[in-house]
Amino acid sequence: MDFRLSEEQVAMGGAVRRRLDRHLDLARVAQYADAPSAGLDAELRRAAAELDWLGVTAAPPDGGLGLGLLDLAVVAEALGAGLAPAGVGTAMAACDVLATSIDPEQRRRWLAPMVAGELVGATALRAPGGSWDRAGIAVTATGDGLLDSGTGIATGDGPLNGGAGIATGEFLLDGDAGISGQAEDADLLLVAATTATGPAVFVVPAGHPGVSIRPVETVDRTVRAARVSLTGVPAEPLSWAHADGFEHVVRRLTVLVSADLVGAAGTALRITLDHLRARRQFGRAIGSFQAIQHELAELYVAWTTITQALWYTAHAHDTGRDDAVLMTSVVKSRAADLARRMSAAMVQFHGAMGFTWEHSAHLFFKRLHRDAYDFGDDGWHDPIIATAAIGPGTHPPQSLPGGPP
Repeated sequence: MDFRLSEEQVAMGGAVRRRLDRHLDLARVAQYADAPSAGLDAELRRAAAELDWLGVTAAPPDGGLGLGLLDLAVVAEALGAGLAPAGVGTAMAACDVLATSIDPEQRRRWLAPMVAGELVGATALRAPGGSWDRAGIAVTATGDGLLDSGTGIATGDGPLNGGAGIATGEFLLDGDAGISGQAEDADLLLVAATTATGPAVFVVPAGHPGVSIRPVETVDRTVRAARVSLTGVPAEPLSWAHADGFEHVVRRLTVLVSADLVGAAGTALRITLDHLRARRQFGRAIGSFQAIQHELAELYVAWTTITQALWYTAHAHDTGRDDAVLMTSVVKSRAADLARRMSAAMVQFHGAMGFTWEHSAHLFFKRLHRDAYDFGDDGWHDPIIATAAIGPGTHPPQSLPGGPP
């Protein structure tokens, strides 16, 4: 299949990159990594709301563009190419999760304000040490007809809906929701929880007394993360048309993480090539040495192939193709392998300067490795691919903790 991005999608990605080039170069990213700033995160979210990045997949009645996952992945790839701090990507992901709701009133209450930048959302879909599927959910939803009418979600000068709290409030959530990116900034959290009928994602007021948000140190400091736990928190489940709504959401976010990874890997490759053209040894640019050329050629082919596969996978989700599920695992597996190879090559080919704090190599190394493991690396996805391609029982049991059953 000859699959290519449309002119509009290419232009959209270019517009995001130009914005980042003007307002968020790598020097500013490095400053953020040294001292993560809620101010920069808020600035990026405001820009994302103004430029319609948050509402790419939201319907026009909800303030969005009504486009597909492929278009959102184009934006995510451009953000990854600029190593944009994770706050804007987290807000985009939360909007995309809420956009899967089939309840127009639910989207009006929560999604429309998020798209407009009036509310900040974050996702919490996995418990510490849990697997990247429903087996990894450690939050339980219980109760029926329970409503805490005094919580609300603060926005501006007062609570949303006049202090009426979560509109349905039929469940109470308890448990460890794991580590969530940008949870400290969030007005609402989208939390995965188990119910009597299977997993669901709930809208949770981040300011409720039963919500504990404790900052944690991260290796990749372009994300400000926190551990989230809940005790008796009223929550509203998202309305989904199918029982596999949770898996559907996880696969979409897996595609977005893969897009961020591909973007970061592409910039890492370009920076490394520029260095190899400029750095000279024995009177020649070191990029002219055959051994280095071979390695770079292999990395370029891998990056190009995975990028094209990523676009096809997002397209497959948008068009409901049968191979969308398999391709999600294929792309994430290969992207995780690329992340390790590209980050190692960047550090190695820069020589001693690649190990210094002043050079950007360590920023790419950390971002690529975080993306590699987020929503599963090749060790997680390869057994899924084997089962789909060959059949169940044809591969060894997963030996890693938290691996798929």
